[in-house]
Amino acid sequence: MSKTQRLIELMMTVNTKRRFTAKELAAEFGVSYRTMLRDLDELSTFGVPLYSEVGADGGYYVLNDRMLPPVFLKESEAVTLFFAYQSLQFFGSLPFATETGFVLKKFYQYLPEDAKSRIDAMKDRIVFWNPNRAQPAEHLELILESAIDQSALLIDYDGRDGITERTIQPIGLYSYNGFWYCPAFCFRHHAVRLFRADRIKNAVRTKAETLQNLPYKSVIDWLRLSEKGCPDPVPFVIELTREGVRRALSDIDLEHIVKIRKNGTGWIDTEIPKSELTYFVDLIWNFGIEASIKEPPEAVSYIKQKLETLTKHYS
Repeated sequence: MSKTQRLIELMMTVNTKRRFTAKELAAEFGVSYRTMLRDLDELSTFGVPLYSEVGADGGYYVLNDRMLPPVFLKESEAVTLFFAYQSLQFFGSLPFATETGFVLKKFYQYLPEDAKSRIDAMKDRIVFWNPNRAQPAEHLELILESAIDQSALLIDYDGRDGITERTIQPIGLYSYNGFWYCPAFCFRHHAVRLFRADRIKNAVRTKAETLQNLPYKSVIDWLRLSEKGCPDPVPFVIELTREGVRRALSDIDLEHIVKIRKNGTGWIDTEIPKSELTYFVDLIWNFGIEASIKEPPEAVSYIKQKLETLTKHYS
């Protein structure tokens, strides 16, 4: 085995073991004790975070911020990874401690010149745009850890009733239109509720509640099942002009329920949760005269109230 190959395998081995002695590794790799000491010293110069302790119980430890072993990529794979990670650069908040720009710079630095040239030619021609909202979501990492561990969080949530204290059991996180959302079991309502992550003003782990055995193995499960189910349903019937159809087809919450006539006009005839009525009416409000709400009566009344308020504002 060449020295280069031995060092690569050694790097993978120490990352797996986390705690070891030079004598153990020397026997495993079939080299002398002194050679193994030199190899470990060389790994340290490469950036592998090794810590040593002397004494009978001493040995080497790999610190938490460990280095990953080399990954050999084709040029096309390297370009794909670069732009996959670059797609995160316009998020105002991310559930990861590392800054996106630093990782991209580090990755780019070690690419061969031809791959760099390929990326340079592409990166100013393609952008994964995402609205950067003014309010950062400050607790994404803790929310994500809690979802993975299926533990509970005590949060201060800025909702319609002002800031209230809630205990939640997060299902996961997803991003939509520049905001991060967290579906979670709310112990206050004894039901799953959707929380906007930037409105969570404080979050700490808690053991105050009995954890729930939630029927969702992932946030994708929740997204799919939440679209199928409709608690406390109300009819939602909308008439759309041709322009109204075009706008509805551009909205992620409406495009899958739009029906289109041969002349290009269309309609929506579905059921929505009563708790989400104002949300959907506000979507239709943005269509102006390109949409007309037929049902339910509460939605029509809500539109009229908005019109009266707007008229008074400009009177």
